[in-house]
Amino acid sequence: MPGENDMNARVERLENRWSLEQLITGIELPAWLKILHRNRWNVSLAYAHRLAWIAGLGICTGVLGTIERLMYNRAIRATPLDPPPLIILGHWRTGTTHLHNVLGRAPNHTFSTVYQAVFPSTFLLTGRIGPKLLASALTETRSYDAVKQGWFEAAEDEIGLLKLTGGLSFYPALMFPDRAEEYERYIDFQDTSEAEQRRFKDALAYFVRKQMYASGGKRVVVKSCPHSARIPLLLEVFPNARFIHIHRHPARVFASMVHMRGKVDWENFMHRHKRAFIEKRREHTALIGERLYTRLLEDRALIPPENLIEIAYRDFVGKEMSYTEQIYEQFGLPGLEEYRPQLQQYLDGLRGYRTNRLEIDDDTLDFVRERWGNVYEAYGYDRAEG
Repeated sequence: MPGENDMNARVERLENRWSLEQLITGIELPAWLKILHRNRWNVSLAYAHRLAWIAGLGICTGVLGTIERLMYNRAIRATPLDPPPLIILGHWRTGTTHLHNVLGRAPNHTFSTVYQAVFPSTFLLTGRIGPKLLASALTETRSYDAVKQGWFEAAEDEIGLLKLTGGLSFYPALMFPDRAEEYERYIDFQDTSEAEQRRFKDALAYFVRKQMYASGGKRVVVKSCPHSARIPLLLEVFPNARFIHIHRHPARVFASMVHMRGKVDWENFMHRHKRAFIEKRREHTALIGERLYTRLLEDRALIPPENLIEIAYRDFVGKEMSYTEQIYEQFGLPGLEEYRPQLQQYLDGLRGYRTNRLEIDDDTLDFVRERWGNVYEAYGYDRAEG
């Protein structure tokens, strides 16, 4: 076992050092400088190219963002939040992306695209030319699974909110792991100031309005895994929102999350982290899940029953059309018949796709059952089901 000194030592070998897919890419320079200042400019020389890439692009987005706000902000802020959004809840790796795609592709729905999430302050101005200029900047699939990736694919709005709020998100913990605990409070905003909560709510409402404006007033399908721990804030912004929570066997979720972080963490580091950050990844993943699930399971009662649907991933996959019909019926959504052929075509295109099948040992099954026991109890999962 490594000693305490070893754990506090910095890693020597860096993985995926030259990736350009940092979650912070696309932020305006002033906001990026504030985040760097907050983290005491703790950027390692080994990641100087990331600093230059983000800052250089930030100069462009800063100028273009200012122009876009002058041109469009009045119209965006006048856009009513009607129809209210559909909000997808669920821990990372529970099938939220699949559900996001199924619901967000309807003709009268819209969602945050990868381009909109990466460039939340400029996508109205640059949405036609930007994806062409940056066509080679994205890999065809995500690094941690085989899900298709492209500028017009669905993306978490959290990536956009990270930039619009100047870092009020959990995700900077992956960039500056020495200060990870400071950013974990933004998972649920429980230990944050009223000013921070107000900034977050204003940014969320603005981003949704902007997507509605860009789409001609379509209903937005919102998906961000940390939103699962923010139900009270979401209801303050969208009191009439409809919520769909998708859940999956906790051990499967945990194993997949640890696997994902083995890729994503390395894509986002801005300094050489301590060995402990990697060695304790399982523990950190468990703590994040505990925080998210505690809030989700307690606060779901705040949602009017008619505005909440909960589904299991194992039931949803293969029966997407049936569950889409259920969602449309319960929430009184229009346009299902029009959407049916398009949805079926999308589902047919997924045939042959296989999710990562990760081996889960007995120690992991016991560990997750102990740490996320409330999820097992709430949804009737078996320990051995992993």
